[in-house]
Amino acid sequence: MIDDSAGRARGRLAGLARRGTRGRPGERLGQHGDRGTPDSGPGTPTAGFGTALALAMSVGPLATYGISATGPLVTESLDLSRTELGSIATVTFIAAALASALIGRAADVFSGRAVMAILFAGAGAALLTVAAAPSYAWLLVAVTASGVFQALSNPVTNQLISANVPAGRRGVLMGVKQSGVQMSQFGAGLALPSIALALGWRGATAVSSVVAVAGLVLVRTSVPAAVKTLREPGRRRAGGRLPSAVWWLCAYGFLTGAALQAMNVYLPLFGYERLEMSVTTSGLSAAVVGGVGLAARIFWGRVADRTRRPHSLLALLAAVSAGAALLLMAAALAGTAWTMWLAAVLFGASGIATNVVVMLAVVQVSELSVVGAASGVLAFGQYLGFAVGPVSLGAAVDGLGTYTSGWASVAAVYAAAAALALLWRGRDGPSAGAAHASTPPTPQAPCPGPDRHGPGPREQEGRAC
Repeated sequence: MIDDSAGRARGRLAGLARRGTRGRPGERLGQHGDRGTPDSGPGTPTAGFGTALALAMSVGPLATYGISATGPLVTESLDLSRTELGSIATVTFIAAALASALIGRAADVFSGRAVMAILFAGAGAALLTVAAAPSYAWLLVAVTASGVFQALSNPVTNQLISANVPAGRRGVLMGVKQSGVQMSQFGAGLALPSIALALGWRGATAVSSVVAVAGLVLVRTSVPAAVKTLREPGRRRAGGRLPSAVWWLCAYGFLTGAALQAMNVYLPLFGYERLEMSVTTSGLSAAVVGGVGLAARIFWGRVADRTRRPHSLLALLAAVSAGAALLLMAAALAGTAWTMWLAAVLFGASGIATNVVVMLAVVQVSELSVVGAASGVLAFGQYLGFAVGPVSLGAAVDGLGTYTSGWASVAAVYAAAAALALLWRGRDGPSAGAAHASTPPTPQAPCPGPDRHGPGPREQEGRAC
C-alpha cells in the first residue's frame, strides 16, 4: 500500500511538471516560476482574503465619509463653517498623499500581515480620536492620522495580491478590494445618520470603528503570514528601481483623481442648486454613481486582467468620463434632469472604475520587490488629485457663478488624461505589453519543444517562444 501511494505521488508530480508553470485554480506561482502551494496551508490566501483586502480599503476613508454623512450634526456641535467642514477632506487627502510617497515602501519591507494589522489598528484609533475630538483643531489632527494610515491601504493590498495571486486571476480580486472604498461610502451614508440620531455623531463614529476590529480578526485568520512568491516567470529583477510606467500612471492618477473627486463632491449639490431637485432626490445621484461604480470596478478589473496593454483601456475610461462631464455641462445649460442621471450612470461606469485599472496596471508593470513603493507613488498622485479637484471646481463655480464652465473644466481634465494614456502607448511602442511596459526584456534560454518531459511553447507562461 505504501509503494502504491508513493507511485501515485510520483505520477502526480510528473503530471505537474508536464503542465509547466501555468497555475491552476487554488495554486499560485512560486520562486522563479516554480509551483507554489495550494490554497490550504500556511502563508496562502483563504476564503476571507478578499474580504480582508476590501475592509483594508474601506477603513481608511471611513472617518472622512462618516464626518460627511453626519455633517449637519458635526458643524452644529463644533460650530464649523462650510469652509472648515470642506477642509477636513482636503487635509485628509493631503496627509494621505504625503504619506504615500514616504511609507509605501513599508509594504515591500515588512510582512503583509504586520502592515495590515498596523493599518487596521491605526485607522481604528483615528476613528475613536475623531469621536472624542473636542474642537476643530483636534478634528484636523484626527483626520490627518486617518490619512496617514489610509496611505498604507493601496501599497499593502497590491503587494499581497502580487505575492499571492497568479497573473490572470488578479483582476476580479483587485476589483473587489477597490470596491471597498465604495462600500465604505455607501455604508457610512446609509447607517451612520440613523445611528447618529440615537447616539450622536460621536457615538456613530465610535460604532464605525467595528470595521477596524473585524479587519484585525481577518488579518489573523485570512491574510498569509509570509510571502512565498518571489517573482513570476519571464520577469527580471528590478534591483529596487521603479519602472518608468509607474510615473505615467502617477500622472494619469493625478488627473483622473482631481476630476473624479470634483464630480463626486459637487454632483448632488449641482442637482439641488441648478436643477432644483429636493435634497433627497439630488442625494440619490451619489447612490447611482456608487452603485454603478461598485459593479464597474469588478467588471473592468476582469477586463483589465485580460488586456495585455492598459493604455487604450485607460484612455477609453477617461474619454467616457469626459463625455459624462459634457452631459453635465449640457444639463447646466438646458436645465434637464434626465441628462444629469445619464451622466451619473456613465460616470459610475467609467470614472469610478479607473482606479482599479491603474492599480492592476501598477502591479503588472512592477517587480514584486517594489510593488509597495510603486503603489505609494501612484497613490501620491491620486490623493493629490483628490485634494486639488474639489477645491478647484468650487472656486470656479463661486467665481463665475455657473456650473457650466466648471463641468467643462472637468471634461478638459479627463480629455488630458486620455491624451496622456495614448501618449504613453506611443512611447512604449506597438509591441509593449502591460507586464513589460517601459521595461526592457531580459534574454532567455530557448524554449524547449513539446515532449513527454517538458512543457511546450504554448505552456511557457510569460515566455516569448
